[in-house]
Amino acid sequence: MRQKIELPIIIERVKIEGPTAAREVNLLLDTGSRFTVLNWDILKDIGYDPAIIGERVSLVTANGIIEAPLLKVESISLGELLCKATEVIAYTIPEFVGVDGLLGLNFLSHYRTVIDYREKVIEIV
Repeated sequence: MRQKIELPIIIERVKIEGPTAAREVNLLLDTGSRFTVLNWDILKDIGYDPAIIGERVSLVTANGIIEAPLLKVESISLGELLCKATEVIAYTIPEFVGVDGLLGLNFLSHYRTVIDYREKVIEIV
């Protein structure tokens, strides 16, 4: 996958699959986030209810430390790149308008990721 970028880096058309549906979302690239983070509404749309998920993780946010549900989605894919049974955090980031969450290291660590700021492109292979 190769795409032109601007700052902040938004990865478009990331496919998230759940038990009942799939959605394409736009995610902010976050190489400092251990997990991929998805808005609650996206997770509900594809068949999960984050409110009843028992496993929680602590997140440091601009408003302090919070506890957020941790669950596994069926898959996350970007073009031909696919990660099955991927852990995600259910959290809607209020400061982000136009993105559905963060694409974190638990997806990126499976691939070679190159960000070329001079050429304004990202390549994930």
